[in-house]
Amino acid sequence: MLYISIILSAYNHEASVQQCLESIIDQENADMQLECIIVDDCSTDNTLNVIRRVVGGYKGNIIFRIFRHQTHYGLARSRNTGLQRAQGYFVLFLNGVDRLRAGCIDTYMVSLMRHWDADVIAGNVYHVSLGRNLFNNISNALVLRGKGDVMCHEMIRNNMFLYCNNKLIRRDVLINSNITFNEGVSYPDIQWCFSLFKNLSSVVLLPDVTYEYSLRQVGAINHAMKWVNALLASYTATCETLLDHTPRPESSDGGYYQAHQLFVYGMLVHSQSLIEEYNVSNQVKRELGNIRSRLIDQTKNDGQKMLYLYFRQDSSIITSMFKPSVFNHFRKSVEGVTYVLNVLVGR
Repeated sequence: MLYISIILSAYNHEASVQQCLESIIDQENADMQLECIIVDDCSTDNTLNVIRRVVGGYKGNIIFRIFRHQTHYGLARSRNTGLQRAQGYFVLFLNGVDRLRAGCIDTYMVSLMRHWDADVIAGNVYHVSLGRNLFNNISNALVLRGKGDVMCHEMIRNNMFLYCNNKLIRRDVLINSNITFNEGVSYPDIQWCFSLFKNLSSVVLLPDVTYEYSLRQVGAINHAMKWVNALLASYTATCETLLDHTPRPESSDGGYYQAHQLFVYGMLVHSQSLIEEYNVSNQVKRELGNIRSRLIDQTKNDGQKMLYLYFRQDSSIITSMFKPSVFNHFRKSVEGVTYVLNVLVGR
């Protein structure tokens, strides 16, 4: 019997967690064993009471287990706590503000029957606030196979891989490769996804919607500032990790080196748009500036002249030497990265 662990992270989700839990209960299926591990990250509102009321009144065959942090640690720790306690063959991450689409688990099951060796099955995402699906680049199931850089290149080409919640993941891949969420950052998904895809052999990408993503509320200006600084600090840590693991140009798969560096640059472009809009701390600005310098130097030292010149477009001399059309391919790649980032952070 298929055994799936749903890991639900909740923090001050009083208004949404009941609907979230009901979307899990709707997945009940006699042909599989489902457990739901709920980690409340020391909520200060009525979230935990809502969870206990819904779970306490449930009489089905899904196993619910509730854990509560005595200190608010953040999303990464909540997911790690849930993963440590999971017992299923597969795991599925869920945030308390979101919902699983009706039939989500059945959709994954059908795909697993066809692709029994898949390490990950990723579904499409419906963005509640935008009122549409986030990804429309495939119309039929797409099976990706490879190792290391090959899979990471596919992840970048298919932007729906950039966060963890739309994926059914074989748990032993996470355990055997010691893949956990970085608890030192507030937004760990991108960093985690690169670690995951480095260790995969097979991924199935589905056009079917399996997850409903709700816009996070930033709130008043002081909360917005805290959010922006935390987001940019996360971007800094992620970019540093990616640059630490930049593939060699001569060994990368089919242009992965360029895709990798353009992805980092796209994060920096998105960061700059936030810096221009908000009064970001000088420390965050310096750290991002150092990342940009490192990216430029690394690309230059690797002999990637055109890419280096693209990253140096702020130089008036270089801009006058090269027409924008020369860099259209690079620009489209960066625009794709920044678009997805804008959607995922609710901008």
